Amino acid sequence: MKKIICIFLFCSVALTSQAQFIDTLQAAIERKGTVAFSFNTRDSYIGNNYANIFGFMIGVCFGKKFTIGGGYNTLSSPIYETQNIEGDAIRAKLNFSYLSYFVEYTVNLTSHWEVDIPVFIGIGSSSYQYTLNNKLIDESSKVILPLEPQVELDYNFNKYWGLSTQVGYRFMLINNDLLTYNFNSVTYSVGLSISPFEIYASLFPRTKLAKMIESND
Repeated sequence: MKKIICIFLFCSVALTSQAQFIDTLQAAIERKGTVAFSFNTRDSYIGNNYANIFGFMIGVCFGKKFTIGGGYNTLSSPIYETQNIEGDAIRAKLNFSYLSYFVEYTVNLTSHWEVDIPVFIGIGSSSYQYTLNNKLIDESSKVILPLEPQVELDYNFNKYWGLSTQVGYRFMLINNDLLTYNFNSVTYSVGLSISPFEIYASLFPRTKLAKMIESND
């Protein structure tokens, strides 16, 4: 009997939480969307090599709760592999870049703390690149498909800037089997977060874009 009651209570809480999430999401989408734009860097590993990924994202945010959009990501730290090309040892640089599409849900814990839960799925390519006879050669290029769920914890001092900590994982749904690297990796970052649109709205409050930003606060 106790087990039945516990199961009933658990299901009730789960259904209530799901209903609250759907209601919050629906209310956010019904609000007028504003443009969201950000740069970010995150640390990870490719094989045994440290790999910093630089990315930028642009999207539409609804009610500061739900954001959808896309972006571009690329390996910014150099990783080299020695290749035997026509009898010569040539250092080839690893290329790893992709377009990504994402959805993000934001949970406001307090007036300063918030949790962001983004999920990215991308499509791009990885390859070796080197110069031979003054020509850039792209070797062993193949399509890749990464999936990156993340969790980000932010502390906002005010609406202009704050601190953020992110952790996630990069799953390669489709990998380049022509390369010897393992691209699956934990991703993480700690840094300063800045809201350029909020800063713009405070500097130019009479512009149309500023009024759109302020109306969504």
